[in-house]
Amino acid sequence: MAWQKAMDLNEAVDIALAGSRNFGFKDQLFRAALSICNNLAEGFEMPTAPHQIKYLWIAKGSCNEVASMLLLAQRRGYFSDTEVERMLGLQDEVARLIRSYIDKKTPH
Repeated sequence: MAWQKAMDLNEAVDIALAGSRNFGFKDQLFRAALSICNNLAEGFEMPTAPHQIKYLWIAKGSCNEVASMLLLAQRRGYFSDTEVERMLGLQDEVARLIRSYIDKKTPH
């Protein structure tokens, strides 16, 4: 579920960035969003819970990076408020799902 939502976020980011001329910002935001999907996929195939958790935390960190960049983009007027709200909503949902997976896999 988190991977599918991360793919939705990645697609929304890619669409929002289509006309961007700020290539450094564009590249960093796209890579951060892509990192969420890729680390979830990598972690899924890891043989042990500690290995899986490592990749989940990396994906969670990328979620935070995306949120930070989206807030900056909003302040700079790169995207409409509607676009930012939609992407932040997806980001928040992905982050919550990842945290839930981490909590389930962490021994208590």
